[in-house]
Amino acid sequence: MATFQQQLARAKKLKPKKLEIDLFKFIRSIEKDLLDIQKKRISVDSEDIFGNPIGFYSYWTEVITNGRKKQGEPFTGIETGDWMRGFYMQEVSGVLRFSSKDPKNQIILNSEHWLSDELFGLSDQELKEVITKRLLPFFIKNARNTLEL
Repeated sequence: MATFQQQLARAKKLKPKKLEIDLFKFIRSIEKDLLDIQKKRISVDSEDIFGNPIGFYSYWTEVITNGRKKQGEPFTGIETGDWMRGFYMQEVSGVLRFSSKDPKNQIILNSEHWLSDELFGLSDQELKEVITKRLLPFFIKNARNTLEL
């Protein structure tokens, strides 16, 4: 059991800059998971970050694909070539930004066939889940380690 003075000395190790560095490293370590959440939302749920549909296949798409894609079925983004494989995360001035390295990214986001251009990022529900299941445990473990508890 630490004395008050020992615990006070440990508490002084809790520095915002160190926590910022540790948090940045941790978020980078779960980057693939964050990107996978977005890929699932688009490819399985066919929703943007607000839960709205991202688009539906047209009659002509059904014709061109010989019925493989039916008119009215939701877009999945799966057959957009390298678009989903090119997803990445970037930190810009303390803000995480998500996008795709695929040269067709702007064409996809600006297409009249897609109902939304709000595809990148986390929905509130996804963010809450990441916070409660990943970030909060990280903060607790980090503080306990620093305070030697």
